[in-house]
Amino acid sequence: MGGVTLLSKQGQGYQLQFEDEKDYRKFVQKHDLGKFAIREKDTEIENRYRLILNKLLFEQEAILFDDLADELYVSRSTLSHDFKELRKRLAEYDLCVESRANKGVSICGTERDKRRFIMHYFLTSPFLSPLHRYIQIEQLGDAIDLENITKIVIEECREGKLSLSDFVIQNLVMHIFLAVTRIKKGFELVAVELQEKTLTNERQVAAAILKRVQKQLQLVFPEQEVDYITLHLLSKRGRGQHVQTLDKKVLKREVLSAIFKLGLEEVHHFSSDLQLIEGVVTHLLTLKVRVENHVALKNPLLKEIQHQYGDVFYLTKEVVKEIPSLKGVSLTDDEIAYLTLHFMAAIERSKESYCFKVLAICATGIGASQMLKNRLETEFGNKIQVVDVIGYYELSPDKLKDIDLIVSAVDLSDLFFTIPVFSVSVFLTPKEVERIKQAMNGMIGKTEPIPLVSPTLPKSNLLDYFSEELFYIFEDSISKEAVLRTLAEGLGKKEEKNFPCRLLKLVADREEMSSVVFSETIAVPHPIQALSQEAKVAVAILKSPLSWDEDRQQISLVFLLSPSIYGNEGLSFVTQKIIELTENKEKQKELLSCTDLSSFMNVLDKDERRFT
Repeated sequence: MGGVTLLSKQGQGYQLQFEDEKDYRKFVQKHDLGKFAIREKDTEIENRYRLILNKLLFEQEAILFDDLADELYVSRSTLSHDFKELRKRLAEYDLCVESRANKGVSICGTERDKRRFIMHYFLTSPFLSPLHRYIQIEQLGDAIDLENITKIVIEECREGKLSLSDFVIQNLVMHIFLAVTRIKKGFELVAVELQEKTLTNERQVAAAILKRVQKQLQLVFPEQEVDYITLHLLSKRGRGQHVQTLDKKVLKREVLSAIFKLGLEEVHHFSSDLQLIEGVVTHLLTLKVRVENHVALKNPLLKEIQHQYGDVFYLTKEVVKEIPSLKGVSLTDDEIAYLTLHFMAAIERSKESYCFKVLAICATGIGASQMLKNRLETEFGNKIQVVDVIGYYELSPDKLKDIDLIVSAVDLSDLFFTIPVFSVSVFLTPKEVERIKQAMNGMIGKTEPIPLVSPTLPKSNLLDYFSEELFYIFEDSISKEAVLRTLAEGLGKKEEKNFPCRLLKLVADREEMSSVVFSETIAVPHPIQALSQEAKVAVAILKSPLSWDEDRQQISLVFLLSPSIYGNEGLSFVTQKIIELTENKEKQKELLSCTDLSSFMNVLDKDERRFT
């Protein structure tokens, strides 16, 4: 397969090296490796631990060691190391791992101790945390405790010897939560006529779960709710009495294919979220059973989801449209909203697990640098990695490599970077911390860089910064130096006599810090410090692209920014527009065809929703 190379290093083993991210994602999809494509090493190990424990505790069956190693794509030595760690964790609950020849490994101990471990490990892990943000909300004055519902579901399923995976349990907890909400809001449940008449065990478990939930919440459920939970429990039976009309492996491939086809992988990296893929597939299997039994569910959170998370709702609907196994199955918005919860939780998980690489900038004082570093690490913990703390004059392209954001105690408001910049004090005040946290949440899953140099990004009139006399179209070939000189002279018409020379010197100083080329076709040169009386932008359209440097040969749009010495709050809106432009090739083409400033500004200021 192109784009991937197998490397071998003595004493360390083998490694697959991919030419770029797209090749990696295609490889993951082709070989159905989504559940193992975890970006962070620590997350990968913990995810493997959870999968092993899930099989041993929820599926309640012995597993052959070699089969488990093959399934997890790890060596026997790696798996042995995993079990060494798991034995330590299990020992705290008087449980042990037993291995029998030709029978496999299993967990030994009393049922009581197994349940104690399950309660601790699966209810204090990220098992339910992503759901809390969205569905542990106040309902008619009462908070619904997801942990207690989960405990009831696990205990009753084990009592009834139903072997459910953690994904099915999570789905069932979500179902019960929404059932409670539905009843409290006065929805009527239609009676269900089950096609299968031999579901005694499932009905008994469903009835037991419902009885305990009713007692805890002091709420009376309609009798037909037992049938709804019974239908939900059917999804765990992939073989035996109940024959699924959907093949789980095929459905999983189709879900992954839909994610890649819609371009969602590049934005959200959904394929590496095992919990999402398994949860969606399991939910769709359950949904299919409901459709077969002519059951239509109302979702009490539909309006809230459509209003507050409309982008995720639309995303979910588009994914469903691309799943061949669901062709001909008409899904209501209520059903789409159920599935939307899975994608909402996945996006929330990515926010919780992502670690931002931060470059901190101070003046030359070592004490101040250490103060800022310590404050950042104290406030953000494992959410960030402070890669380096440097002085203002140490900024260089190498320092900015792979950095996600800059936190600076030195005023950088006159500079324009392709990554977010936060101006703070060395003491990092609560307001500054909150501003950075809010921006981080907005940055997760975004593919375009977002410059953030002030607490707010004020809306401004773009025409305040652009003018006809600073709008140039070059029909013939021209050099970088000639373009910059022309633009600088235009900007200097109302400034001091030597303004153009000083501006070009400061522009060159800024480019020594890091590149001012922000896409294949766009360059945004600007000075290292403000020089103008008023903030202005000079624009050049190049009909014959110029060579900016050895690596960038096709520059067609040049924005020369000249910040004001008196303040540049409104200029942030201008730079935001330019940043958005770097990700929109169609808009770039429109701009290059403009013949005057008026048409140019109409295109530049045109708002377009992004599918993120």
